[in-house]
Amino acid sequence: MRILLLEDDEDLAEQVAAMLREEHFAVDIARDGEQGLELGQDNPYDAVILDPGLPRMDGFSVLRRWRDGGLTMPVIVLTGSRKDVGDMKEAVRAGATNYLTKPVDLELLLDWVRGVVNSAGPSVRKPVLEHGALRVDTQSLKVWNSGAPIKLTPSEYRILHYLVVNAERPVSADELASHNFDGDAVKTANEVPVFISRLRDKLGKSTIETVYGYGYRMAAAEPVA
Repeated sequence: MRILLLEDDEDLAEQVAAMLREEHFAVDIARDGEQGLELGQDNPYDAVILDPGLPRMDGFSVLRRWRDGGLTMPVIVLTGSRKDVGDMKEAVRAGATNYLTKPVDLELLLDWVRGVVNSAGPSVRKPVLEHGALRVDTQSLKVWNSGAPIKLTPSEYRILHYLVVNAERPVSADELASHNFDGDAVKTANEVPVFISRLRDKLGKSTIETVYGYGYRMAAAEPVA
């Protein structure tokens, strides 16, 4: 899952990004409103964390531009303080999904990010995803195949999780890269076949199908005996 963080406080941005990356989210950071506006328009983010007090373009203006342009990704706004009711009202009017007051409670912010991301679909909300004999625990980040634990790298886990959540359709390498890696999706999309190959080695060659011209898809789940 890929998160956009718009925050000009460098220390806070690094703290939040480090926490999210530890939880296997991919994070892009924008330091000003114009950069954030462009990133949000050009990339399919699963959620956004937004500070209103950004240079060059304030965060509420960025959010309004996104909403006016039809972008519906969840946006968590970091407001000034509990006494700053104006910021809270402005966040709601601009189209915020949630808001959190500063100083930021990182654990609460993480819970809210999980909440807005998990609201995307019923399959994501399950703590343990199952696909045939495959089980993916989204809380402990552990995977089992036919009852046997499978050791995956963070990148392998993110790709497998995304494929299982979207098991009903083929997913392109570009989509896998843009939702599961930081930085330049063009570069990482070229690396996706390597991770798919590693997953097949660990889970079985027929576990992940190549749908030519479209991407990759979990093979039809075999009934569990």
